[in-house]
Amino acid sequence: MFSKERRFGAVAEAGNRYSFIGRASLLIWGIVFLIVCLELSLRLAGFAYNRIYPPPINTEAGYKIFCLGESTTWGIGASNPISQGYPKQLENMLNKKFPDLNTQCFFDQTIGQNTSEINRKLEGYIKKYVPDLIIIMTGANNWWNLDKSNILLFNKSRFISESVLKISVFLGQFRVCKLFKLVYYSIVPYRERWNFYFPSGISGENLEEAARERYDFDIFAMVANYDIRSMVRTCKANRVDIIISGYPGNVNDDLYFTQKQIAEEFKIPFVDNYAIFRNLPNRRDYFSDDNWHPNEDGYNLLARNIYNSILENNIINISY
Repeated sequence: MFSKERRFGAVAEAGNRYSFIGRASLLIWGIVFLIVCLELSLRLAGFAYNRIYPPPINTEAGYKIFCLGESTTWGIGASNPISQGYPKQLENMLNKKFPDLNTQCFFDQTIGQNTSEINRKLEGYIKKYVPDLIIIMTGANNWWNLDKSNILLFNKSRFISESVLKISVFLGQFRVCKLFKLVYYSIVPYRERWNFYFPSGISGENLEEAARERYDFDIFAMVANYDIRSMVRTCKANRVDIIISGYPGNVNDDLYFTQKQIAEEFKIPFVDNYAIFRNLPNRRDYFSDDNWHPNEDGYNLLARNIYNSILENNIINISY
């Protein structure tokens, strides 16, 4: 009798154990299935969006400009990004100035790109659109988006495991991962850290100085430096004029000085939007609620700054 009770108890215990494992397995597979469905849905949504809002069609305009960038090039922050982003406003300004030239501006309607992703696509853009001028305003997303990033070329820090970086680069190619990051950064107050290992407990002007004393040069700015130089060389090899445009919002000093240094070294125009926007008496009126992306007035000023650079540097050389 006692032996039967023990056997029944053991069977019941084993059943509970397997039942728990079964429930846990179902839960894990359920989560995996939801993530796969979400990934497919995001990719289908992106495909549908590009069908509904296709990129500008190459109309064989007399003067073609391709604008390299991400959300600040796409026009995020404006009421109507397509018509009020800086590429369209720049196009309108140039067509007003040179009515017989028929200028057209193109851009890739992709947000959140890092410099490595854009660099990989550049040859394709040049072949497809055959631009006369390329405007480069990129680098702000390198610190959070590692999809196809060249960061592994510069990882010499003992503080960042190469295996962790490889995993981050792998995960970065998935839309779900990018979505979670964008949602997190939109609801959690954060400082745009271009370095994984800033010392804690330090803020303000002493932050970067303390970090530089303790760590190597900013790895993400090194990636931007490598990629933007590659973009410039590609443009020059294809005999395409170039303008490097700074961001209107505040970015890490390393990126800002990297952009300026490359422009000076290659003797190409640099539009210092940050300096122009910083000195505005009513600066906040030119930005959207996130205080990073310009609004339609900010994009108008951004376009005007690039327009002035085009005229001052005689990039469009037409005599009337």
